[in-house]
Amino acid sequence: MSNIPLKDNNLGKVLIENKYIDSLNKIANKTIKELIKKHPDLLIFPDSFNSNNEDIEKDKIFSIFSDNKLQTFNIMGFIGIDNISITIGSRFDTNENKQYFLQYMLSKVFAINLVNFNNTASNENIWDFLLFFIFASHLNKAIRQGVYKEYKKKKYNNSNVKGAIDIARHIKTNRPFVGNISYNTKEFSYNNSIIQLIRHTIEYITSKGFLNALNNNSETLKSIRLIKEITPNYNKTNRLSTIQDNIQINKHPYYTEYEPLRKICLKILNREGLSYKDTNEKVHGVLFDGAWLWEEYLNTLLRQLNFIHPENKTRKNKLHLFSNNNGYKRYPDFYKPDKTIIIDAKYKHLNFVNIDRNDIHQIISYLYILEAQKAYLLYPLKEKNEIVQVGTLNGYKGEVNKYGFKIPDNTDNFIEFSKIMKKNEDKLIEAFNNK
Repeated sequence: MSNIPLKDNNLGKVLIENKYIDSLNKIANKTIKELIKKHPDLLIFPDSFNSNNEDIEKDKIFSIFSDNKLQTFNIMGFIGIDNISITIGSRFDTNENKQYFLQYMLSKVFAINLVNFNNTASNENIWDFLLFFIFASHLNKAIRQGVYKEYKKKKYNNSNVKGAIDIARHIKTNRPFVGNISYNTKEFSYNNSIIQLIRHTIEYITSKGFLNALNNNSETLKSIRLIKEITPNYNKTNRLSTIQDNIQINKHPYYTEYEPLRKICLKILNREGLSYKDTNEKVHGVLFDGAWLWEEYLNTLLRQLNFIHPENKTRKNKLHLFSNNNGYKRYPDFYKPDKTIIIDAKYKHLNFVNIDRNDIHQIISYLYILEAQKAYLLYPLKEKNEIVQVGTLNGYKGEVNKYGFKIPDNTDNFIEFSKIMKKNEDKLIEAFNNK
């Protein structure tokens, strides 16, 4: 097994050996949208490509040019193809062999405790391990949306007729004038193929010895208990038929969180994992949009300060440019309930460069609409934590700032990295708590 370590946004500086080119060209220069259609074993986050500001479907994992130079973009994660594993870490992580920053953000976003596991496992096993926690995260999201239910056909034979009479069954079953009538009806049921699939996944994870790790999260524990309560007829021998019942995409208009959960359950139950042994030329792995992951990581911190985090996937907390609320919806990354502070998450270098014109125009728009006093562009930084005032606007007088969040470098292990990150998080929380 050959491993190719990469960084995101490497500007085409990596030279690839000829022996790898044919394999890598299977996924090079293709958009995410093209890849997930051809390779369903690729998991992509965020998993919804129809939201207003998320154009990940148009992105590429990497491109390969005629001189065998490979250029990565804003996508991080692991991909397995043929007998090659590809690791794409963060350009803000200075350790070439360990993806501490990427793993740390994932541990925060998906509520994983990677500290103990990281000391004894390889990178590949960590990604197998991660899949179980991705399952738990999506299970909780789905349960928050409501327990999935669907109509099931029920057969009854009593005097309380509530549906269509089944004449053939009635004649066969009942004596005349006894009082019972055979009838059929449709009722909502929580015990359906999707819920059974989730139950099978929980039992599979239990068999692998990871259930205790999942139970460390109280919300996950409640979700697991609920699924077990509503599937009293669970039977391990039905696993194959349950998988077959869930092959088709779930297109329920309300229970949207159950579709990514279904895909993850199938991946786990098919025992493919995310590592790269026995790939049989299948392309598989898990990938994350860097900007999305950075934003979701910051949300784990800023929500402690009651910042509002608009969601363009669910259309929550949107802003309108015009007072009649007619179109032109906008979704700033974070803002205070009293609308005094706006934060725009930027997964890019901003310390030695001018702010991109689109970024500055965007933040000015948010300042004006919310009548906010201050705006911050919050970005990762390899140097020390710093706040730099860009300037005060003419006219309205709103203030634009840059906040560089220090990412530790040259740390010996993940525990040390995590401790430094926690200190820098405390500084960030203190800075915005006093605004």
